[in-house]
Amino acid sequence: MKVLLIDVPFGSEDIGGKHRNFAGVLNVIPALGLAYLAAVAEEDGHEVRILDCARGLGWSAVSEAGRSLQPDVVGITATTPTFYNARRTASLLRGIVPRAAFVVGGPHPTAMPEHTAASDVFDFLVLGEGERTFVDLLRHVEGRGALRPDDIPGLAFQRSGELVFTPSRDPISDLDLIPFPARRLLPPLGVYSPTPASYRRLPLAHIMTSRGCPTRCNFCDKAVFGEQYRARSAGNVLAEVEEVVHTWGAREIRFFDDTFTLNRRRLEAICQGMKRLRPRTPWTCLTKVNAVDLDMLRTMRDSGCWQVLYGLESGDDRVLSTLGKNTTVEQNRRAVRWARQAGLRVRADFIVGTPRETPETLENTLRFAKSLPLDFAHFNKFVPFPGTAFYRQIVAAGYPLDFSGSSSTLDHDALVYVPPAVPERQYRAFLDKAYKAFYLRPRYIIRRLAGLRTFTEFWGNFKGAFSMGRM
Repeated sequence: MKVLLIDVPFGSEDIGGKHRNFAGVLNVIPALGLAYLAAVAEEDGHEVRILDCARGLGWSAVSEAGRSLQPDVVGITATTPTFYNARRTASLLRGIVPRAAFVVGGPHPTAMPEHTAASDVFDFLVLGEGERTFVDLLRHVEGRGALRPDDIPGLAFQRSGELVFTPSRDPISDLDLIPFPARRLLPPLGVYSPTPASYRRLPLAHIMTSRGCPTRCNFCDKAVFGEQYRARSAGNVLAEVEEVVHTWGAREIRFFDDTFTLNRRRLEAICQGMKRLRPRTPWTCLTKVNAVDLDMLRTMRDSGCWQVLYGLESGDDRVLSTLGKNTTVEQNRRAVRWARQAGLRVRADFIVGTPRETPETLENTLRFAKSLPLDFAHFNKFVPFPGTAFYRQIVAAGYPLDFSGSSSTLDHDALVYVPPAVPERQYRAFLDKAYKAFYLRPRYIIRRLAGLRTFTEFWGNFKGAFSMGRM
C-alpha cells in the first residue's frame, strides 16, 4: 500500500504566538518518530512517504502530497499543541483521498483518546508505542489475513457511535530489533535548524537510544513510552552513529534520551566507541542531576561530549518537592559544578508556574539560575498537559483547563494555567523578564563571546540575541 506520514504544519506563530517569541531560535529537527514508523512499514513491504512540515511547509504542501501520492493510509502524529492542526490536516486530506484510512498517534491521542476521537476525522487511534501496532493495522487495512481491528493491541476506534479500545500493547523489550529511522525519506539534515543552544557544528543528527523513564515527574507525560526503561545496546547505538556520520553527513550528534546516563556500563561502552569514531564527532546529551558524577562526566568529555542539558526545574526546594523528581537545589548546584569541572558546557531547563509557585519562588529560581555558571537557561512556561500527574490534580481541583487555543510553552501570551498564588499580570511579566535578566548581563555576554569555538556557534548565538531583542 501507499502510506503518507505527516508531521503537521506548525509555524512560528503557532509556537511563539502573535509576537513569534523565539522565532530565530526554534528547534526545527527531523520527525524521528515518523521515520521509525516509516522504517517498519517499509520492512513490511509498503511504499512510504514522509511529509515533515516542521521545516516550514504549509497547507498547500499537505494538499499536494495527498494529490501526488494518492495514499491508501494517512498517518498523522499529534501532540496537544499540534492537535488542532492535525485535525485540520486530516479534514483537508479527506477531501482529496476520501477512501484512505486515517490514523493518528502520539502523545495527545494516547493521553486523550476520547477527545481525539470526538473530532470525527480519524479512523484509528494508535495508543502508546506505535511501531508494532502500526504494522498490524496496515495489514488489516490491506486485507492480509483475518486480522480484525479488535485483535490488534494498542488501538482505539469508533464503532456504532462508541469508542472501542483494544487491549494495551506491551512495550517493545528489545529495541535493537527496531530498524534505524528511515532518514532517506526525510529532507537532508542541513535543511533543519536546531536551536542554537544545542550545537557547535551543523548538520546535527538526533539519536534516541532508549525509551521509558522511571522518574515520576508530575509535569511529564509518559503515556507513549511509559515508565519502564528500555535501552538499545551500545553496539546498536554506535552503528547508528556511524550511519548518520558517514551516510547522512552529520558533523555533530545529540543523544535525545530523557536520561542518557541512566545505565553507566552502557554509557561507558558508548563513550569508548565515540572515542574510536573517525572523524572525531562532538556530541551532547540530556540527563538528570542525580544520574551523574564527576568521573562519569569526565569520561563523557574525553569521548567528545562538550555539553550536557540538565532539567534543573526550580531554584526553590519547596517547589522542587512538588515536582516528583526527588532532587534538591543543592543537587542541582553540585551537578552543574561537576560538569564545569569536567570541562563541559551546561544548558539548564527551568519550569516556571507550577501549582505551588509564588512570586518569591519565581524570583528564587531566577536568582539561582544567575548564580550558576550556565551557558544557556530556558525558563519554560508550565502547561499541565494531558497525561501528566499535574493535569489530573488540577482537573480534580476544578481548575478550568482550556486547550482550544495555544498551549505552546513558548507562547507567553496564551496561558493555559496560572498558579493560584501568582497574579496573572505578574506571571506574564516574569516569563519575559527571566530571559532578559539572565541573558543581558554584561558578565554573561562577555563569557559567552569568549567561549565561542566555531563560526556556526557564533551565528547561532547571534540569532539568539536577535530573538531576545524582539521579546
